[in-house]
Amino acid sequence: MGRIQEIAFLVFGQLAVGGIFLLALPSLETVGLGFFRTNGIVFLLCILLGMSLFPIPLSEWTMTTFQFNWTGMIFLFFFLFVLTLFVYNLRLWFRNPHHSRPLLLSASLLGAFAILASVGYYLPQPSGVIRVLSLSAQFLSSSLLMGAGVLGMLLGHSYLTRPSLSIVPLRNLAKLFMVFVFLEAGLTLVSLVVLVPPQRLKDALLINTIEGLYLWIRLLIGIVGPVILAPMILETVKERATMSATGLLYVAMMMVIIGAIFSRFFLLVDATFV
Repeated sequence: MGRIQEIAFLVFGQLAVGGIFLLALPSLETVGLGFFRTNGIVFLLCILLGMSLFPIPLSEWTMTTFQFNWTGMIFLFFFLFVLTLFVYNLRLWFRNPHHSRPLLLSASLLGAFAILASVGYYLPQPSGVIRVLSLSAQFLSSSLLMGAGVLGMLLGHSYLTRPSLSIVPLRNLAKLFMVFVFLEAGLTLVSLVVLVPPQRLKDALLINTIEGLYLWIRLLIGIVGPVILAPMILETVKERATMSATGLLYVAMMMVIIGAIFSRFFLLVDATFV
């Protein structure tokens, strides 16, 4: 149960951070206040759910922990992220009818620090610089990828009730989703080639070991599937077939999340195949 909680914590936490960062895109200003209110609450609920599954006992939250342990840094930065996001939502609903980009960017920065702190917590010690940089890049790119997918899906639904809405915001999100999909694929392949011992990688690809089955699920569903769907999504958006694009985004997003789950599983079992 502990590993399931940790995987959920990592996925939900990174999803919230990536979504909030992309919510600050200038092109989304034309979508309307309701979109920001909806997504502000969605990502706040995501991070609250992730934090509720944080696998570290509260008994470990001591001043020593906050000063010397990655655990305390993760909790501290995510707590500040939640607090900033909460203030942002209050501002949207009760005080100011306009979204505040500085609050979104501040929350994103705090969330990025929390993600990087989680890299320090989960990497086996000692780890080389290449492994640290690889996992940091993968965590951040995965965060942006999941955020772009969720925002794209929710925005796509807006066109059902507002068909005259400009296609530019959805097109920009579709482009970003495709960029992040290919970035994720490139980082994953480089990590496998550079960090995994050749014989072990060969055994996994030939499914001579049980981890090979998980690796193929990670590659086929989490990488190859989205790589195929991302250009299709962009072309569909350009043709303004928003309903079809939303459906494709939903499928691609589910694939991305499955891939992230298996990637985090490898992280907890053996960081080699992340």
